[in-house]
Amino acid sequence: MTFSQLETYPIQASYDFIYPSLNNARTMADSTQLELPFWDDFSTVYLSPDSSLWLTGSGTANVMPGVGIAPPTVNVAVFDGWNALGKPYSQDDLHYGAGDSLVSRFIDLSTVPPAIRNTVFLSFFWQKEGSGEMPDAPDSIRLQVRDDQKQWITLWSIAGPDVSVADEFFQEIVQINDPSFFHPYFQFRFQSFNRLSGGFDNWNIDYIYFNYGRNASDLAYEDRALTSLPGSFLKGYTAMPYDHFILDLSSNLQPVFVDFYNMHNLVQPIEYTALIRDTTKIFDVMDHDAVLDPNPAGFERRRIYSSAVDPSVFDDQNDTLSLCMETVFYINSGDTLAFNGKVDYRVNDTTIAKVLLSDQLAYDDGSAEWAAGLSDRGGKIAYRFIVNKPDGLTALKIYFPEFGSGTSGQNFTLMIWDNLHEGVEGRLLVEQHVVGASEGLNQFVTYDLGRPVAVADTFFVGYEQNVSGFFAVGLDKNTDSGSEIFFNTDGVWEQNTKLIGSLLIRPVFGFKKAVGLQEESLFKDLHVYPNPTSGWVRVEGYIDGIDVMDMLGRPSGVNRIFSKTILYGEQTQNDKGKKHILDLDLSDLPNGMYFIRVHKEGHARLVKVVLKR
Repeated sequence: MTFSQLETYPIQASYDFIYPSLNNARTMADSTQLELPFWDDFSTVYLSPDSSLWLTGSGTANVMPGVGIAPPTVNVAVFDGWNALGKPYSQDDLHYGAGDSLVSRFIDLSTVPPAIRNTVFLSFFWQKEGSGEMPDAPDSIRLQVRDDQKQWITLWSIAGPDVSVADEFFQEIVQINDPSFFHPYFQFRFQSFNRLSGGFDNWNIDYIYFNYGRNASDLAYEDRALTSLPGSFLKGYTAMPYDHFILDLSSNLQPVFVDFYNMHNLVQPIEYTALIRDTTKIFDVMDHDAVLDPNPAGFERRRIYSSAVDPSVFDDQNDTLSLCMETVFYINSGDTLAFNGKVDYRVNDTTIAKVLLSDQLAYDDGSAEWAAGLSDRGGKIAYRFIVNKPDGLTALKIYFPEFGSGTSGQNFTLMIWDNLHEGVEGRLLVEQHVVGASEGLNQFVTYDLGRPVAVADTFFVGYEQNVSGFFAVGLDKNTDSGSEIFFNTDGVWEQNTKLIGSLLIRPVFGFKKAVGLQEESLFKDLHVYPNPTSGWVRVEGYIDGIDVMDMLGRPSGVNRIFSKTILYGEQTQNDKGKKHILDLDLSDLPNGMYFIRVHKEGHARLVKVVLKR
């Protein structure tokens, strides 16, 4: 679609290495069988679905936050025209066919007693488009099941023209009652049919529940869920240089928020906790077991706001700090284990988002759902920022997604302005650059400036394109700084008034001492798996020690588990130090979310682990 000359399109990527683990993914030859109930809300995984429930491979739908609008829980399975390896299914721009799928493992339905087989139902939520691209004719998504003759039978489908609403999730419940379905190797799958040349024709699927003892009106769940990542505690930005931040802490801070959904039809009291922390300590607990007032009604959605962040928790005397912060929202909802512990409704009660206080300014959340840009040679895009102190720009971070035949290697003119007034355009820097190849989806490339550029108050960063055709920059549709975007195709600057979102362009300032970010390189060889786990976790890497904590950072009854539960420690020595391979037994802990804090050289890294049996 086009807004004047400023255009937006779904990203058409071509990355080879987003999911290297899928090279050894389970295939249809895996005969592992599950039994009912089957339940998944995707809240504990990112990008690739839980392999204990789903068969995974290059054609598997991605799992991510932000693409679904008001979803049942925070993540959704996204169906479109590029595969899990980040490649379009077809290089033919108009090719239509079977796109993403989500295929269950084998489920043994032969164990369901004949007398109750008429009570077997599968329910799920679906949404057309969301924050993606609109499906139209003949695009569709289908629920299919595998009968005892190994044939896929379509039980439900929806096509693009069948629904006009793009921002609402609908729930379906489908009876599984044909005798041919009750065999040991039953499967079900969701399959999209759409344009196969990129991120087109989006469908979102969430909250899948398959069990006996149900009926067609069984659409309420004793589950209360968080449906979004927490908002930024920075006012106006999602990242900010620390020395800018501390100049006026009160003005730069705002309460954080998260979205909530009561999936049951009854009123339910809720308590919530909100805190901010880095990898080593908790900075501030804004709310601890605060009561949500009034109590959420049945099927109510609500946005929960935290109390104000305490400015005094930040060191306002040290202007060289660089912190990678996390905002954590947690609800005590009364959710429990269900069906003899096979379903844990508590796993969607916590969400976490990062905030960077280092050397850059950002409006975006680091994830591009779409691409934005111009199609005219000589077209210019400018992005407005405001700083509360003079500083020196040293680089720009930009995410140019691979689009169409490819963006990397193309020339562009990087530009910085202090104003865009007609006739007196204030250019501070003009440099020629080449689009660098991104290392993967949503990976910024840093473009170092030939000289530092002094800026104060209001300034603009951006580029002029040196080629004809659509020149794509990443667009985050979950945040909105659209009023800060300006474009120029005919010598006159226009302020964007229609595009909603934030460009993945970040100005970088000065040379700061990195404190809290050094662990990014220290822990690059760290691996913690499996996750989720039913009890055992392996920690592998060049580390000094570990702790296990609950969601508030409290010892989980087995603090310093490093020295208590090692079955064996296999060590290798090289220039990185000693490599440990440690097996940890968490089976004595209650189901839920925990953090393994890994120590090395005075730094720490928190790894979230979901324990469910």
